[in-house]
Amino acid sequence: MIPTVTKNYQNVVISTGNIINNELGQRKSNEELYDGLKITLHSDPNAERVVVEIDKLHGRVLCATQELSNKLTENGRNEISIGAKIFLNKKSTECINEAVEALLNILNVSHVDNVVLAYHPNASSVANATTGTTTPKSPCSEGITSPTSDPGNGWSQRNGDQGVAELKMLYKGLEQYALKQQIKQLGIADLDAKALQELYKSAQVAPTIAQVNLAACCVVPADLQEFCKEHELVLNTHSDPELLLPAEQFSCLAPGYTIDWSLRYQVHVRCRGVLTAKGYIVGASKPSANN
Repeated sequence: MIPTVTKNYQNVVISTGNIINNELGQRKSNEELYDGLKITLHSDPNAERVVVEIDKLHGRVLCATQELSNKLTENGRNEISIGAKIFLNKKSTECINEAVEALLNILNVSHVDNVVLAYHPNASSVANATTGTTTPKSPCSEGITSPTSDPGNGWSQRNGDQGVAELKMLYKGLEQYALKQQIKQLGIADLDAKALQELYKSAQVAPTIAQVNLAACCVVPADLQEFCKEHELVLNTHSDPELLLPAEQFSCLAPGYTIDWSLRYQVHVRCRGVLTAKGYIVGASKPSANN
């Protein structure tokens, strides 16, 4: 479907809609994204169970937007919490802006409650179930210490001063939305204590959420715990890979395009903590004729 939809577009935005409806919402994030995109881009357009809308004006492919809208409006806006996580592997404030604007526009809301940024400029492709290979076991299951739990192999060490400078620039892009109250809380993922401290010192809108990946690090480092406690950051764990969808996988779904950014949103009913909607939005582009 996508070559027909996007043949005149340099950039496209693809929304999976509410994947809970497709029984995809309780899997690993990379599997959810891959299968959600596959359903959106390659399902029979005449199939009643999959409603895909094509926004030719803006180069967008949107799955089940009406069902998503119904889920977002069946409770009052003050009765639901909308959180998102942006996955970015290259330095681009334009990607940050595109991701946030797409989130607000597709969900048709004036603000979201929190956005967490995961920035991994040196991420490598990690084998996963969607490629037919085996996902590496957690170091915990092997009874060994994870290399990423070693302070010498943390985010700061792997990305250096350049990576920290890029992260600060990207975070400033999110701050602009926070200052306008379009994002109520900001968060950051996978930083070690050193990088988090550097970001925190330069932030105009301080992060209130810190995520750490326990799939690679069995125990949260003490210095990170201490920093979060001292500055009242909520410390959460997750199991998202640094590279959510390798280029070769995406090229099979959308030939000629590469992912620029991706995000996951989740909608909870506040009083019950029930997850009512969950989906992914992806921004992709193809090389310009000048390249």
